[in-house]
Amino acid sequence: MRVVIVGAGDVGTYLARALSARDAEVVVVDRNQKALDRVEEQADVLTLNGDATHWATLREAGVDKADITLVVTSSDDANVVAAALAIHQGAKRAVARVDDPSFYHTPSGVEAGILGIHAVLCASRLVSQELLRMVRAVDAEFVAFFAGNAVQVAVVRLTASSPVIGTGADAIALNGDAHIAGVIRDLVLRTPEEVSHLEAGDALLIAGGARALDGAIRAVSGARPHRRTVIVGGGDVGFQLARGLAETGRRVQVIEVDIDRCNFLAAELPDVTVIHGDGTNIHCLRDEAVDRADFLVSVTRSDEVNLMASLLGADLGVPWTYALVHRPGYTEVYSHLGIHGTAGPHEQIWRMVQWLLPASGPLWREALPGCTHELAEFQLPGPLLSSVTVGDVALPGEAVLVAVVRGTRVLEPIAGLVLEAFDHCIVGAPPSVTPLVQRRLRALGRGGE
Repeated sequence: MRVVIVGAGDVGTYLARALSARDAEVVVVDRNQKALDRVEEQADVLTLNGDATHWATLREAGVDKADITLVVTSSDDANVVAAALAIHQGAKRAVARVDDPSFYHTPSGVEAGILGIHAVLCASRLVSQELLRMVRAVDAEFVAFFAGNAVQVAVVRLTASSPVIGTGADAIALNGDAHIAGVIRDLVLRTPEEVSHLEAGDALLIAGGARALDGAIRAVSGARPHRRTVIVGGGDVGFQLARGLAETGRRVQVIEVDIDRCNFLAAELPDVTVIHGDGTNIHCLRDEAVDRADFLVSVTRSDEVNLMASLLGADLGVPWTYALVHRPGYTEVYSHLGIHGTAGPHEQIWRMVQWLLPASGPLWREALPGCTHELAEFQLPGPLLSSVTVGDVALPGEAVLVAVVRGTRVLEPIAGLVLEAFDHCIVGAPPSVTPLVQRRLRALGRGGE
């Protein structure tokens, strides 16, 4: 695989290391020779000194021969221009990093088709989505993203006190676009129709958009609504995180040191309590009764502040603490110090890049806990045979169609649902069966297998 990376900063260097470790042929482009020298010291790559907003530089980098071009400089404008030019130069796929949240229509952190660019990525939104996933996962055994963060899939283990015990899995109605996608029993993933009487120890597989999934997890588990989440830092990540949590009915409090930012947050987030204060000041945390919060998430621009605030929260007795980590490789340090989870822009952009890389097999795979199955994401070919419905899909007997994603919409895969070209299908199947699932889905196209 050949990859062109535009930008030799921290993110570009991280991507170069990760891709070269996969034996990809990588070319890194930047105007700063010192930055290129640092990349060469850390990864097996070729480098090119030049301005990627110029046609000649992109031609010399060979974007027309690259499988994917990743534009990740510190300038949003330059990234969009360079990615669009790369497409015009014949690049198969171009991905641009655009950090301004106002550029986006959805909260997922990834959008496609803008100016012909394959995808644009927002680091702050990707990080906030990952932190939301971690908070959501407290009431579930497993929560994972698919289809560019458009859909989440959760596994919830039922106890004797779960309100759905004794009911049929296919009889459970959830709010929004969430639905019961399957039941894990005796290590096997079964369709909801196969389980007419849910028992303690069963695990429900739930799929849906982020907003609906939060309430669905609590509805089937019987978990109490969490009292409060305290967010230290009201920057882009803190703003996105606070809004996402408030939209699901959670009580949210943001502590921000900058008074002008506090005024902005208060105006934009009417359901969120905004406090002007220092999240590393123990007296401030005590005054705000942080010890009675369920979660503390520190997301300032400083790793040192995030670490200190998280440690103070844990010391005060907050059950779950999470932090934004800006520097690659620091995750293990936070874990050793007892922080429950971290998310950083480098890791989240790399996760999304892996999903966007050209693939001959599934776009994404995740092992299901306590189960012989895995979840695999496929994109349907185009054009499809006329009027293909979910009921027409001849999946292997062990496979379960979990969700269909069309753009940003999550669709329950009922038998009469008409599939469309390029829909994303999330399928649960044993790993040995996944290749057969892929062949069956490819056969839905007019070109057949």
